[in-house]
Amino acid sequence: MIRSQRFYHFLFSYILLVVLLLVAVSSVVHRSFFETLRSEVEESTVASLAQFRDAVDLRVQEMNRLASQLSANPQLMPYTATDGGYGSLQAVAELEQYLSTNLFINDVVLYYKKNGVPKLYAASGTYDMNLFFEDIYRYRNWSSSEFIRTADTLSTPFMRPVEPLSFNRVAEQRVATYMAPIPLNAEVPYGVALFLIREETLASLAKGVLTKSSGILFILNQKGEVIFRQESGVSEQTGDRLLGEIRKINGQYGIGQVSTNGREFSLLTQQSSLQDWSYAVALPNDQWMGKVSNIRGIFNTTVVAVFLIGVAMAIGFSIQHYRPLSRLAQIVSSQYRLGLFHKSGDEIDYISRAVGQLAEEKENLQHRLRSQSRALSEQVLISLIKGRLKTKAEIDDMLQFSNLSLDKPYYAVMLLRIDDYASFRKQNSGRMQELLTYGLIKAVEELSLEAGSGFGTEMIDGHGIVFLVSLNEGFDDPEVLRELAEKARSFFKQYFRLTVSIGLGGIYDEVASISRSYVEATHASRHRFVQGCDRVFSFDEIGPTQTNDYVYPVEWIDLLVKGIKQGNVSQVEQAVRGAFSHITEANISVEASECICFDIVNSTIKTVIELELELATALMKRCSNCSYPAARHG
Repeated sequence: MIRSQRFYHFLFSYILLVVLLLVAVSSVVHRSFFETLRSEVEESTVASLAQFRDAVDLRVQEMNRLASQLSANPQLMPYTATDGGYGSLQAVAELEQYLSTNLFINDVVLYYKKNGVPKLYAASGTYDMNLFFEDIYRYRNWSSSEFIRTADTLSTPFMRPVEPLSFNRVAEQRVATYMAPIPLNAEVPYGVALFLIREETLASLAKGVLTKSSGILFILNQKGEVIFRQESGVSEQTGDRLLGEIRKINGQYGIGQVSTNGREFSLLTQQSSLQDWSYAVALPNDQWMGKVSNIRGIFNTTVVAVFLIGVAMAIGFSIQHYRPLSRLAQIVSSQYRLGLFHKSGDEIDYISRAVGQLAEEKENLQHRLRSQSRALSEQVLISLIKGRLKTKAEIDDMLQFSNLSLDKPYYAVMLLRIDDYASFRKQNSGRMQELLTYGLIKAVEELSLEAGSGFGTEMIDGHGIVFLVSLNEGFDDPEVLRELAEKARSFFKQYFRLTVSIGLGGIYDEVASISRSYVEATHASRHRFVQGCDRVFSFDEIGPTQTNDYVYPVEWIDLLVKGIKQGNVSQVEQAVRGAFSHITEANISVEASECICFDIVNSTIKTVIELELELATALMKRCSNCSYPAARHG
C-alpha cells in the first residue's frame, strides 16, 4: 500500500476534494446559501409553473378537440340546429352532454354565420344575439356587434382575457372566453364555438404556484396581453411594473432579476408548446434571506471540525477502496498471466490492459458463435423443408442449438426465384452475388415482422431463396402471406433492380408440415414457366387443369421437323411460336408444358442428328441441363 501510486492518488484526491469544498464554501458562504435557497424556490416554482402551463395547455387542447367534435356532430350542423323546431332542442341537448363531461368549461355556445336572424345556441338554451349579450352574459367590455366582427374574421382559436360580466343581470362573474372557429383549421369556417371559463377555475389550476410565497402570476397571449393574472402579497402598482419587465423578455424562456419599489424580484417565464402564450411568475427575494443569517453562524464554527473529519475519512476511504483493487490486480496477474504485476505500479492501468485483451478475445469468440449459429440455423431450415426431421424430439434438439425460432402457431414456406438468373450471375461477381442474396434474405426477414417472423437461406442449386415464415395468431390467412410476397417482389424490383417469381405454400399449424408447404411452394413457383415471371404464385390459387380436352400440338412439332429438314428458318420460328402459343392458350398443366418443350428440344436434336449435322458442345450441354426449356431456349 505504501509503495502504490494508486493508493496515494486516492488519498490526495479525497483530501484535495475536502480542502476545495471548504475553501469554496468559506469564501462565498453568504452567496452560496442565498443561491441555494433561491435555486430551491426557483426549481419548485419552475415545476409548479410548468405544471400550471401543462394543465392550461391540456385544457386548451381539450377545447380544440371539443370544437372538432362539435363540427363533426350531425345534430349540431347549421341546417339541423337552425331549423327552429326540434333541431334546436336537440342541439341544446347535445351541448348539455358535452358540457357535463368537461368540468373546466362553465358554458359552451355555438354561433352560425349567415343564418338570417343571429342566434346563439348554448348548453343553457337558445338565445337571440342581443338577448345573450344584454341579459344572459352581459360583458362589460364586449358587445354583440364586436362579437360578430370578431367571429366573421376568426380563422384560428383566440382567448379573450379574464373580464367581468353579469349573468342574468344579477350575478357578477369574471370569465375568460375562448373562441374557436368550426370546423377547426378550415379555410372558410361556418361558425364559432365559445367556451366560457370562470376565473376561479383558472385560479384552481394555479394554486400550486404561489402557495409558499408572495408574488404575481401572468398568462400573456402572443400580443403580450394579459389573459389571466393572480396576485399574492403584491400591490397592483408593483404588479404593473413587473408586467412591464416581463414583456421586455419578449416571451423567451428564462429566469431574470428585476428591482422595483426597493425590492428584488426573480422573474421566471415559460413558453407554451401549443400556442404562442407566455406563462410568467415574479417572486420577491427578501423573504428567504432570513434563513441565511441563522445558518451562517453555525457554519463558521464547524469548518475546522469538518476539515479534520474530512481528512480522517479520506484516509479511511482510500484504504477501503484500494484493498479490493489490489486483490483484483493480484487475481488477474495470477489467473491470466497477462504480464508481470508490480506493486509500485498503477493497478487500474494494469487491469484495464487485461480487460482489453479479454474483451478482444470475447468479441472474436462471439463473432465465431454468430457465424456458426447462422450456418446451423440454415442447416436446420433445409432439414425442415426437406422433411429430414421426422419426430418432434429431433426438431426440438436441432432448434435448441440454433437461433431459428418457431414460437408462432402457424408456418408457411415462400420460395423466391430470380427470373433472369443467368444475367444476375454474369453482371455480378461472386462476392457481389453473395451480398445481394444476403440483402434479399434480410429484406424479406424484416418485412415478415409485420405478421410474425421469418428466416431464409439460399437453396443449394443457387437459383432460389427459401423462407420459412412463422405467423402470429390471427394471421393464418393466405391473403396475408400473398401481401407479404407482393411487398417483397416490389421491394426487390425497386431497390435491387431484380425481378423475382415467388411461390407460396400452404399455411399449417404443425412443424412437421413445413416440408409439405415447401413442396407446394416449389410446385407453385413452377407456374412462372407458363404464366410469366415477376409474379406471385400461391398453391391455394392453382386450380386443377382440365386434362380431358388436352390436345398435343402434333402439327407444330411436325412443322418444326419439316422446317429443319428443309432449312426454312421462318417455318421453324413459326412452329416454335405456335407450340408456345398452344401452351399459353390451352391452359394445360406445367408438367405437360415442360413435356412439350422437351419434345421440341428432342425433336430438334434428333432431326439434326439424322441430317448428320454437328451441334456445338456448349449447346448440347445447355440442352441436357436445361430445367425450363421455354425460358432458356425460347
